[in-house]
Amino acid sequence: MSTSSKKKPTASKHPAPKKAPAKTASTKPAASAIKMPRLGLVDQLGAGNAPKLPARLQAAVDKSEIAELLYTFCRGLDRMDENLLRSVCHPEATIDLGPGVFQGTSADYVPWVLGVLQQARSSHHLTGNIRADIEGDVALVESYVQTHFRLDKPTGREDVFLGGRYLDRMERRPAGPAGVWKIVHRKQILDWTRTEVVSEIFYHQNPDALWSYRTKTDPSYQMAQFPGSQSGGKLPAFLGRKNEVKNIKF
Repeated sequence: MSTSSKKKPTASKHPAPKKAPAKTASTKPAASAIKMPRLGLVDQLGAGNAPKLPARLQAAVDKSEIAELLYTFCRGLDRMDENLLRSVCHPEATIDLGPGVFQGTSADYVPWVLGVLQQARSSHHLTGNIRADIEGDVALVESYVQTHFRLDKPTGREDVFLGGRYLDRMERRPAGPAGVWKIVHRKQILDWTRTEVVSEIFYHQNPDALWSYRTKTDPSYQMAQFPGSQSGGKLPAFLGRKNEVKNIKF
């Protein structure tokens, strides 16, 4: 038979299925590459069986809590809030401001300092430069503080400024990340003082400014009721009112 008489093969009506590409090592994630959900910081600190934080991260958390403690103390002084002042000290804590000023327990310090503050019209404490040396559940903390007192004197009003430092030994109780830092012993050191005669021109020229209170009527105690805090989404009462813009006068 000649080659010309041979029939050519016809194409199949059903093409052969394409072969799936061979799987490579890169298409299947290795078990070590699978990402597991990470615990949040609060979960890690709150759960007793949670993994420990790395040492540097734990130190950052401790220093943040220590700073918050110092800020709470300053707020307690300026708002004359007895509960806040008592909350920063362990029950047996002692305070040393000098033999001619005050030396005693924190339980005695709180009523004493509130009596001192009543002699002033207002006070303002600002703390910073916080340096904490932490060894386990004990911290030695040095923090700078600047204080202003407005006083009424027979000769007129005076502003007294004090610059100093708090030297605190703090302990975290119970031991471990779930514990709370509080003061065990404090020495207050003075670095400088200054007294000036008061000029209240700013107050008289700006009587409508918002001024602070040394009680729980201070706006800082009502922040949870600020506009936007409620589910109803109340807007500030001053919106929609005719308001004349006034400049601050110095």
